[in-house]
Amino acid sequence: MAYVAVLANINGNFPAFAKALERIEELKEEGYEIEKYYILGNIIGLFPYPKETIDALEDLMKENKVKVIRGKFDQIIAESDPHAEGPGYIDRLDLPHYIKKALKYTWEKLGHEGREFIRDLPIYLVDKIGKNDIFGVYGSPLNPFEGEVLPDQPTSYYEAIMRPVKDYEILFVSSPRYPVNAMTRYGRVICPGSVGYPPGREHKATFALVDVDTLHTKFIEVEYNKKLIEEKIKNEGLPEEIVKILYHRKV
Repeated sequence: MAYVAVLANINGNFPAFAKALERIEELKEEGYEIEKYYILGNIIGLFPYPKETIDALEDLMKENKVKVIRGKFDQIIAESDPHAEGPGYIDRLDLPHYIKKALKYTWEKLGHEGREFIRDLPIYLVDKIGKNDIFGVYGSPLNPFEGEVLPDQPTSYYEAIMRPVKDYEILFVSSPRYPVNAMTRYGRVICPGSVGYPPGREHKATFALVDVDTLHTKFIEVEYNKKLIEEKIKNEGLPEEIVKILYHRKV
């Protein structure tokens, strides 16, 4: 059987991303025919491995099996002036100070080529898996960056989210961070969970495997080394709040 792997919310957390990719390779060895990867944003964001994350994505994209779209933090980087001498524009955004500092760090570490990579990413994903047309977005169809699709809601809630793209069999969204697999009369709403941004205290890198023919979806969890990331955050002089997010999500 053929599958697609769906990942979201890497957030510059390369160790978590690397573990997810490692698990995907193990699944291939176990007999899963994984023919495509979809990555729904945020690619970069709070954690201190933006360049490593971009490099890994570029390697995957050379195989022509990966489709990547922007998330909220990606969009902030994409909106910067290509000729700007620094990330000062981030200070004007209505964001907590620790997020601004993390994004300014990311802007610097990406360099010109990394920022151009982000600018080149599309906002929406439109593709076909098997006989099924799919639509993907970071937030929600009508609000691609600020929209949010919540987990554990009644079917009517997901039908309202799905209605604008009801010509598609699947809507992939990134924003809830928790896995969602909701069937509606219009189609299926799937959030793969979060690879790198912890939605809760005991977070593992989470992604989805979707059967191309049946659309049966399973969620895969992978352990990753948070201590390694904590040390990197501190060594790079990023705010203590980023460490708290790493372990608890909340500051």
